[in-house]
Amino acid sequence: MNNLFDLNGKVAIVTGAARGIGKGIALELAKHGADIVVSDIIPGQDTVNKIKKLKRKAIYVKTDISDKKQVEYLISQTIKVFKKINILVNNAGVYLTGNVSDMKEEIWDKTLGINAKGPFLCSQAVLKYMKKGASIINISSVAGIEGSAGGAAYCASKGAIRLFTKALAAEVGALGIRVNSIHPGLIDTPMTTGFTKDKKTLAGMMSKFLIKRVGKPVDIAGPAVFLASDASSYMTGAEIVADGGWIAAL
Repeated sequence: MNNLFDLNGKVAIVTGAARGIGKGIALELAKHGADIVVSDIIPGQDTVNKIKKLKRKAIYVKTDISDKKQVEYLISQTIKVFKKINILVNNAGVYLTGNVSDMKEEIWDKTLGINAKGPFLCSQAVLKYMKKGASIINISSVAGIEGSAGGAAYCASKGAIRLFTKALAAEVGALGIRVNSIHPGLIDTPMTTGFTKDKKTLAGMMSKFLIKRVGKPVDIAGPAVFLASDASSYMTGAEIVADGGWIAAL
């Protein structure tokens, strides 16, 4: 029987894969048979080592995805080692807070540069190597659907990726390349410790969850495998919200 989730023979680039959601996605893609390019601005050798223990090939390429030359190097190294690119997961991101009234311009620029420009640069660079059946997966956020005080830059960047996904899907659909987005809620990662370690803040947030727990990276890795595989072959321009029901109910 054909396994719709089988990724054997496929090569995936995962940005921000040294830790958190990106690491979880990289490992889960590898478990389903993909070889992985681990991209991050911080060391990613631990992710590489764990992938190799799964009997899959992996390399680490240090990349600032807001820098076009570094993105081009990432893609060139991928082609040099693996000869092809089947899957791109645009996961790398930053969460910087600040009210619009007094936000420093640098916070806005850095947030949009990594969270919005980065996926644009990576997607642009891989398209020339992608063929029919390829998949681009953009990690947005529930903050790309709903707004939050103090999160203007982050919300703007994730909202941009939400609609960038749909626009790119319309652009490359005829080529057989699919583009979809995942919108995580509160996931337990180094980026969310400001929420998860404060009991009062966490309790307030969880009171709105329908599934009464904080998410784990694997909760996003599962949808990523689905969108990377033939199981989602008729989906493009779509969004999957994985937030424990946070924004589903008033």
